[in-house]
Amino acid sequence: MGLSKQTTFTVAGALMAAAILPGLAGYVAARFEAHEQAVKEVLRLRAQLQDIRTARGADMRTLELRDAELRAAQVRDEQARRQPCRPQLERITLAVPRTPVLGPAAVEAIIKSRIELQAPPGWPTR
Repeated sequence: MGLSKQTTFTVAGALMAAAILPGLAGYVAARFEAHEQAVKEVLRLRAQLQDIRTARGADMRTLELRDAELRAAQVRDEQARRQPCRPQLERITLAVPRTPVLGPAAVEAIIKSRIELQAPPGWPTR
């Protein structure tokens, strides 16, 4: 009887291995093939990009120089905006609204009213 169970287990394992191993091998082969195709596509695109760069070499260099000049002009403009000119500073006049100046008696009255508001009820005021 023990032989029968062992034989059944062996046959079941062999059937499972026969079903799983070919599928696993096919999956791995497909992944490797997809990887190889992706590498070939990247190499093709790199070659195409290199061809475009050599064909447009002069144009690309011109564009790079123009971009560098524009960036330098932008930096100069930003620096000029950060550092105002002295003649402009000398001509600036600030208009400050005039507030009425309180006399000493008015200031004393304001202080006294604030003290009276903060004092507890029943406390003598000055």
